[in-house]
Amino acid sequence: MPIQLTMEKRTNLGSRESRRLRRAGSLPGIIYGQGSDIAVKLQMAEFMAKIGYSKSLGIVELSIDGDMLKSIIKEVQWDTLTDKPVHLDFQQVSDNQLVLVPVPVKLSGIPVGVSIDGGILDHTMHELEVTVKAVDIPSDITFDVTELHLGDRLHLSDVDLPEGLAVDLAFDPVIASVIAPKALLVKEDEEETDEEGTEEEAAEGTEAPSEE
Repeated sequence: MPIQLTMEKRTNLGSRESRRLRRAGSLPGIIYGQGSDIAVKLQMAEFMAKIGYSKSLGIVELSIDGDMLKSIIKEVQWDTLTDKPVHLDFQQVSDNQLVLVPVPVKLSGIPVGVSIDGGILDHTMHELEVTVKAVDIPSDITFDVTELHLGDRLHLSDVDLPEGLAVDLAFDPVIASVIAPKALLVKEDEEETDEEGTEEEAAEGTEAPSEE
C-alpha cells in the first residue's frame, strides 16, 4: 500500500512564510504535474515518521482538502546544519506514466576474489536512475557479485535489469569491483623492487672489464 501524506493548500508564499511554517512545525512544498502547480504544507513530524531519509518510495498518495493525488517525491531540500528537511517537491503522476527516478543499488553474494583471493569488494554505485512506470518503481535493485575475481569490474552493461526498467548506458558506469588490499599492493611493489634490484646486480656482474 502506498505511503499517504496529509497536507493543505497554502496561499501565502515566499521565504518569510516558509520560515514561519518551519518554526511552527510544518514543511512547505509544491506539487508539479497535471495542470497548474499546487503550493502545499504538511506536518514535519508526519513526513519524518513516514518517509524521513528513505530513498526510493514509489508512489506517494497525497490527501489534499479531501482530494487524493498520486505523486512521486522529486526532491527533498535539507538543511545542512540541522539535517532536517526544509522544502519538498512532488510530481503528480498516473500509474502507467513513465518517470525518471533514482533507485538504491544493493549487492548480493560474496565475490570469489574476496573469499579466495583476499580482495576487497568496492561498492561503487549506490544509486541508479531508471525510467519506469510509476506504479512499478522498485524499492531497490540487487546485483549478484559472486563471480567477481580479483581485479574484476561489474559494469552496468554486464547485467540484466528487471523487466520494465530502462537506463542510460552512455557512460556504462561500474557497479562494483574487487580490488587488492593495500597490504597486497605494498607486497607486490616490494617484490617488483627486489626483482629490479636483482636484475641490476646481475647486469653489473656481467659487464666486461674496462681496458686500462
